[in-house]
Amino acid sequence: MIDRLTSRSIQIQEHGLSGEMVPEFRDTTIREVIEGPYRIIYQTIGSTLFVLAVIHGAQTLTNELLKDPG
Repeated sequence: MIDRLTSRSIQIQEHGLSGEMVPEFRDTTIREVIEGPYRIIYQTIGSTLFVLAVIHGAQTLTNELLKDPG
């Protein structure tokens, strides 16, 4: 599974708009790709891509989950 998640991370690095818009957020810069039961949620700002979260699909996505813990 780790190899597939890594592969998907490389995909979004190379093709940032390849993911779908995240339904919980009405922001076109926040996107996701699905790999198995996991959601890789990321944001594109210009040419920079930030991975916001990797969560199990059964988990509820909230704003709190995406906040920086630091």
